[in-house]
Amino acid sequence: MNAKITTYEYPAYRTQQTPAGKPLVLFAARATEISDWVGVPQRSRLQDEQTIGFQRQESKSRIRELSSFYHDERNVVQNPLLAAPQGLDLVEFVPQDGHPQFGTLRITSRDFSGDSLLDLMKQVVQRLELRVPSLAEMPLDQTRIASIMERGRVEHGLDDSTEVDEDEDVDEINAAGVDDSDAASVLLTDETHITDFYTELRGRIKVLEALDDSAKPERILGFDRTAMISYLKPAMLVDGQHRLKGAVLAAEMLTETDTGKEYLLKSAELGMNPDEASSSFIADHVRQLPVSMLMDDSPSEHVFQFVVVNQKATPLNKALLGTIVSTSLSKEELEPVAQRLKNADIKLDDSQAIAYLTRSDDSPFKNLVQTGIAGDQNTSLQWSVLTGLVSIFRKLAGGKLYGEKNDWARVWAKHHLEDSAFVAQCETQEERLAEWGRPDGPWREVFVRFYSNVRDTFGSPDMEASNAWGNSQRNLFNKVSLTILAADYFEYLRSQKKTLSSVGDVDATMESWLEDVSPAYFNRNWNVAKKDIPAVRNRWAKLWVDYRKNPESLPKESLYNPVSGA
Repeated sequence: MNAKITTYEYPAYRTQQTPAGKPLVLFAARATEISDWVGVPQRSRLQDEQTIGFQRQESKSRIRELSSFYHDERNVVQNPLLAAPQGLDLVEFVPQDGHPQFGTLRITSRDFSGDSLLDLMKQVVQRLELRVPSLAEMPLDQTRIASIMERGRVEHGLDDSTEVDEDEDVDEINAAGVDDSDAASVLLTDETHITDFYTELRGRIKVLEALDDSAKPERILGFDRTAMISYLKPAMLVDGQHRLKGAVLAAEMLTETDTGKEYLLKSAELGMNPDEASSSFIADHVRQLPVSMLMDDSPSEHVFQFVVVNQKATPLNKALLGTIVSTSLSKEELEPVAQRLKNADIKLDDSQAIAYLTRSDDSPFKNLVQTGIAGDQNTSLQWSVLTGLVSIFRKLAGGKLYGEKNDWARVWAKHHLEDSAFVAQCETQEERLAEWGRPDGPWREVFVRFYSNVRDTFGSPDMEASNAWGNSQRNLFNKVSLTILAADYFEYLRSQKKTLSSVGDVDATMESWLEDVSPAYFNRNWNVAKKDIPAVRNRWAKLWVDYRKNPESLPKESLYNPVSGA
């Protein structure tokens, strides 16, 4: 089937801010035309997975507000939409003879309306493999694929006899001498979200291929056509999705005015197709919006531009910023812009470290931390809270018991980090701290094991229990309790003059640290609504430390509420 190809041409001006920078092409276009050739890949939840876009999810109320603003033709928005090519072969600037800064911007766009969802997904997979060639050679996570197939059976009535074949890529890799465990380690070291998204796509492709030929769903396990097409359009919208959609909505609403109704009536009398008449009217009345096209098709530059623009204007929610920065690019794609992001005051290392903990199977915080994406649970731990906990272990700073002055993490590092086998190759304390605190450095093993042991010792999977692990409104899984436990652990390590050279050391020291402590400590009714206030923090810290050092009997429940226990 030959898909319809449309070429859009716009008078344009090309400028280059610096010799090292990529050209910017400035032009104007109808909002409806821009919608035809630009994709808006949003960072959102599709079923249980996230897409890999970096745009915030659209706000319907904001679009309506902008549409209302656009209804007054005297109102002008000066900020241009920011866009970038997804392929330089589809977006081309043709300079004018004798005046090379002036010319024509030519955008070649394909009509995807005739493509099935299966075709679209296969095209997205191909584009991801072009971005990250190693994807095509990685074995798929067969457990995950089997889970997707099972959901396909439930939601789309697949025949129970449908089997999940081992992926051919696995056979090829194994033939080359790489076993499954090696392949798994490769996947685990890739801390980006792209691998997961790629696997989810491949799984849904298998479901679609197993469906009856007559079934042509528009949506499969949360993934729909609109989302897929966004990855395939010739250009990507880096900033301005609400301005664009607001302008389109304003034009569409004009068809409901007296002028619009009169036009559609006359068109019908002339025999014009109603949909064509409506599209023609909208095209004649839609706004021309200014656009700045950065002539760089690298995903890393797209993410860099989006993050910097939004941080310098209306800052992104820290959780969403961290999620986007750390999971939208592969390691290879992130490398060219990593230092530039840091220079722009983007906390890249923190974002990478925390994103790993929110996604890794071995992390006790997996899927239990707010990411800034619609669908976050209000009982999940805030991103900023996990940032603080990570800082205690990664930067060895902030390990203070509430109401005290000593930073026990810092004191421990000063006296005992030098003896740790984790950093034995380092000569200076500065080098030891840098090695310890790499995003994937030794701190992470210690952090994961420490809080996994805390969860297993004190926590409950019952989200309604007082000691629920995963519910920040309960006694254990919250900023105050988790900080107290970390600070007191480092105080114990210092008082006992213990270093940490392995996760086994974490287990051993925690066992002695928690000797005779009751697992039921947090599983009681403390009746405290507001936890993160000085009176509560200080009271909880003192009660824990006193009890832990002399665990003869649990403190009275009423003591945890500074009001009722006063």
